Amino acid sequence: MTLTDHLATPLLPAMAMLSDGQVRGQDCVFCGGIAAVDLGRHDVRRLGVVTSWFPRACRPCANGGYVDHLLSAAFSACRDLGPPEQLLDLYLRLRHEVRRRLPAAEQAVESAGQGTMSSYSHQRIVDAATNALNDVTDVTDDDPSPLVLAMRCSELGRCLRDLVPYRPTGEDRC
Repeated sequence: MTLTDHLATPLLPAMAMLSDGQVRGQDCVFCGGIAAVDLGRHDVRRLGVVTSWFPRACRPCANGGYVDHLLSAAFSACRDLGPPEQLLDLYLRLRHEVRRRLPAAEQAVESAGQGTMSSYSHQRIVDAATNALNDVTDVTDDDPSPLVLAMRCSELGRCLRDLVPYRPTGEDRC
């Protein structure tokens, strides 16, 4: 998988966070439902050895529904306060999805026309997402606080909720 491919596709959950059925491709890697869509080959390093993994997703998640699961997890992160490794995985997936959608929002600012209400609306969303992406304090520590991670996940979830209408480049509009 090239760098361009990586930036254009959703970030899969870490294998350590998945059930046995999700790792085998029987269940959707995003929601755990019945998998029907092959997500292609992914090379993964496990125990110092690179192995190929062929994850699968259910049709709704493959068509973009995984974002609903990300948002649900982000908004419940402070309430549920899961283990740090789970929160860090969620945080990284949220950051990746916000980064994927941000160029489409920036393009909407440019095409809206300078000084219009639409332009200001798009720019507000771009500014909030950019600020959230730039704020990585306390998250890059070796042992980040679960509460800090949960709060960052909630913040990125709010940004992603605003960015949902902006489809990443190359994605079909349903």
